[in-house]
Amino acid sequence: MAKILFLAHRVPFPPDKGDKIRAFHILEHLAARHEIWLGAGADDLADLRSLPMAKARYRDACFAPLDRFRRARNMAWAAVAGAPLSVARFRHPMLERWIEDVLREVRPDVVFVFSSAMAQYVVGRMRPGARLVVDFVDADAEKWRAYAERASVPARWIYAAETRRLIRFERRALDAAVAGILVSETERRLLANLQPDGADKLLVITNGVAADCFGVIPNPNIQPAIVFCGRMDYEPNIDGVEWFVREILPKVRERRPDAVFRIVGAAPAARVLALRATPGVEVTGTVPDVRPYLAGAAVVVAPLRIARGIQNKVLEGLAAGRPVVATPDALDGIAARPGRDVLVGADAQGFATAVADVLLGLAPADLGSRGRRFVQRHHRWDVQLEAMDRLIADVVKPLSDQAAA
Repeated sequence: MAKILFLAHRVPFPPDKGDKIRAFHILEHLAARHEIWLGAGADDLADLRSLPMAKARYRDACFAPLDRFRRARNMAWAAVAGAPLSVARFRHPMLERWIEDVLREVRPDVVFVFSSAMAQYVVGRMRPGARLVVDFVDADAEKWRAYAERASVPARWIYAAETRRLIRFERRALDAAVAGILVSETERRLLANLQPDGADKLLVITNGVAADCFGVIPNPNIQPAIVFCGRMDYEPNIDGVEWFVREILPKVRERRPDAVFRIVGAAPAARVLALRATPGVEVTGTVPDVRPYLAGAAVVVAPLRIARGIQNKVLEGLAAGRPVVATPDALDGIAARPGRDVLVGADAQGFATAVADVLLGLAPADLGSRGRRFVQRHHRWDVQLEAMDRLIADVVKPLSDQAAA
C-alpha cells in the first residue's frame, strides 16, 4: 500500500462531467488500494459541500475555493508574468500551503496529478525519491491551437500565446514525472509530437463507463427526441450544438418535422440559451440525472467539430442502448464500428441523413443494442484501470527495493 497525494484541478464530486468523471473513477480505484491525501480546486463553490465527506473517506483533504474573482486575478497575473492562463486559474495559497505540509510531513510515495495544471504545486518541491505521475488526459495545447485557428483577432493572439506557454509548462511537468498518461492513442501521439524528449514516458489509459449507466432502460414510447448531453459553458460543446441547430436540424426536420433537439447539461451559455428561439430546440439546464433523458432519446448525438480525448457523452449514449450519431472527431479513441455500433456524420448533410434515418426507422434496428455491447466489452472502468494498478506498482517498486536494501 502506497501513500499517494492526489491533486485534481476540480473537486471530483459529484462526478457529473467529463474531467470530474475520469478523476473520480481513478481516485476511487486508487483509494481502494492505497492511502490517499486529496487536494483539489473548487471553481464551482457548491463542490465545497463535499469536503467533510472527503475528509472522512481519505486520510485528509483540502478543497480551495476558486471563485470567479480569484480566477480573474490569477489569470491577470499570468498574462503579465507570461504563464499559461489555464494553469494559473487553479492557483490558491491555501491549497499550496496544505500541499507543502503533506509533502513535508506525510512524505508521499507518489504524487498523482490529474490535469497538468496541478503540477504547478509540486514540480521542484517534492522530496528525493517521491514519484510524480501526471494524467494529462489530453494534449491541451493542441486544443488551444485549434481555438486559435477558428478565432478572429484579438482572441486568436491570446489562444496562440496560450498554446506556446502551455507547451513550455507541460515540458517542465513531464521532465519531472516518471510517467504521463493520456486518454487515447491520438492524444498520446499529439503530446509526443509537442514533447518529443519525454515521449517515452507517455502511455494510454482510456475512459470507461460507470456500471450503473448500463442499467438505463429505453423508453418504449420514444418520441422523435434527439439528445445532446454535456456541460454547456464549454466551447467545443457550444460550437457543436450551434452547428447542429443551424446546419443539421433543419435538414432533419425536412424529413421528420416533429423532431425535437434537447440540449441537456449544466451552465448553458448565452449562445446556447439563444438557440431556444429555434423551433424544435429545448435547453434543459442542470438536471439531477441525465439517464432519463438518455432513456427517452430516439437518438443521441455528438456533433463535435473540436474534440479532445475520449467523449464520455458518446460512451454514455452507447451504454444506455440508444443509437448514437457522432462526428469522426467525437469518436476518436473509441473503436466502435461505424454502421454497426454507431453512425458517423462527417459533414452537416451526412450527419442529418444519419439522424433522420434513425428517426424514420431506416437505420439498423439493432444499432443501439450493438453499441451497448461494444461499451460493455471495451469500456468498463474496472478493466481500463488495471493498467493503473500496473503503473503504480512499477512506480512504487523501486522505493520498496530501496527500503528493503
